[in-house]
Amino acid sequence: MENKELLPLHMLPDIQFLAADEKLAFGEHFTNHRINFYAIVWFMEDHDVHYIDFEPFSIKRNQVFLLAKNQVHAIPAVKLPAAKVMVFSSDFFLAIEETYLKQLFLPFDNKGITISKDNLLVMEGLFSLLLTEYGDKAELPLLLKYTSSFLFLLHRFAAHRSPQLYKRNARIVALLQLIEKHFKEQKPVSFYATHFGLTAKRANEILKDAFGFSISGLSQQLLILESTRALYNGTHSIKEIAYQLGFSDQSYFSRFFRSTQDLVQKNFALSLLITHKSLAL
Repeated sequence: MENKELLPLHMLPDIQFLAADEKLAFGEHFTNHRINFYAIVWFMEDHDVHYIDFEPFSIKRNQVFLLAKNQVHAIPAVKLPAAKVMVFSSDFFLAIEETYLKQLFLPFDNKGITISKDNLLVMEGLFSLLLTEYGDKAELPLLLKYTSSFLFLLHRFAAHRSPQLYKRNARIVALLQLIEKHFKEQKPVSFYATHFGLTAKRANEILKDAFGFSISGLSQQLLILESTRALYNGTHSIKEIAYQLGFSDQSYFSRFFRSTQDLVQKNFALSLLITHKSLAL
């Protein structure tokens, strides 16, 4: 049965960029929703949890979360926690020159980035400059420079947490972007390897060094995530979802989905819990 309200889409107004140092939402925040923009959320107080792609994360003061276009988000609370927020369009995101800064938004590591006490003054000053420009002339080139600087520092903080994942390796970033673009087509490893003049074995080694996953493993994780999103949305039949995700045989898709049942059911149950809990509030 179709239910187009199960997974609402939060839309950015007809603007390229928006910044706020107060609570900001584009719809009901407490239920799962997909976003059509990019967001940087800097929480200013401890709270319960929020969910990114059905995975729970604690809300801690001075922790920053990065959300990419098409990700699913929810904050199951009556009131939004205090936060500083930047949201921007795909065009603004693509205008960021440094590829390794865009890497921060790849949906492979959704954990928050902590701003230490030693770095608070710098980050607060930078956000203040950004907010002032947004409230005054709002010139996009300057907003882009401030945003890139903010991301540059976040990248530095994240690199200490996971040096392999956040090292400035343009080849890894390009490989991840290629996988994210083509995972629905279920391309062989050789497809990705030849783009970089590598053997399939070497391409897998490079990715495993950074993530602990092979190319096939990472593609499968993305298929699981997109399957969960689509099934939760409830607007398409199993056959339609299978076709959209590159499965020519519905029964094969069903077997694939059942093979990852434990992970999917865990995340799916959490997402349903958010909805039911929120509707009761």
